[in-house]
Amino acid sequence: MADGQRELIRSHSVKNRHFIGNTTMDAGLSFIMANHAKVKENDLVFDPFVGTGSLLVACSQFGAYVCGTDIDYNTIHGKGRSSRKNQKWRGPDENIRANLRQYGTERMYVDVMVCDASKPVWRKAALFDAIITDPPYGIRESTRRTGSHKDITKSPDCIYVESHVPVSQAYHLSDIFTDLLNFSAHHLVMGGRLVYWLPIYRPEYSERMVPLHPCLRLISNCEQTLSSHTSRRLITMLKIKEPEELDSLAHLADPCVSPYQGHNSFREKYFSGQNKRCGKEDNKSDGAGK
Repeated sequence: MADGQRELIRSHSVKNRHFIGNTTMDAGLSFIMANHAKVKENDLVFDPFVGTGSLLVACSQFGAYVCGTDIDYNTIHGKGRSSRKNQKWRGPDENIRANLRQYGTERMYVDVMVCDASKPVWRKAALFDAIITDPPYGIRESTRRTGSHKDITKSPDCIYVESHVPVSQAYHLSDIFTDLLNFSAHHLVMGGRLVYWLPIYRPEYSERMVPLHPCLRLISNCEQTLSSHTSRRLITMLKIKEPEELDSLAHLADPCVSPYQGHNSFREKYFSGQNKRCGKEDNKSDGAGK
């Protein structure tokens, strides 16, 4: 038995946080994720979809050095429209470093930078004790990656084929999870942990949908219900061996049951479930009126 730390949830409430966004992670959930990753003093923790840094705040509270990346320039630099009520634009000191400063852990801040998770910039020697993240699902934050000449589909009707490179492109959830697991297999220390959220459409959910990797062992799979038809699973994985050439790719346990292949596939199911529910409520309302 030991004393709990529930006071951290109150003291780190996002209601009083200096820098927040539309998808800022709840303080309690952030600490739960840090616990699942077994974050401890002097660990190096990385978040590839860092957003406003809620997970970095939680990990730094346990004495870990923290860093992260995100594709959104405005979020990383604390610019653009504010997510706060009655505040149009973010202030000059609204950023992730300021959040850590607010809680007295600025010394644990390594850095954050603008980076595309599908094209990691880390050297092979870069190793982390834990990778903790909440990838975008395409609901409140778009799933996108930077454009590339390699991704252009040539069309005889397109006059921009040779010169035009799209600024951003669709980043399928299936690709996000594949890239995340592959990156973790290469950049976690042996025994390091990957902790992330996997969104699911409840009527279709099966444990076979959880992405697997030969170098990572599934430790736990916990559910947080979001609505009558959707939830997300907190996935915790442990690195058990170094990747070999044949182990370089993550995969779904059963590709036939993957709900993540098409762009916005989860988003479509999410809103189709909402529309069905609204339709039922409207029918009930009509019946009551009659």
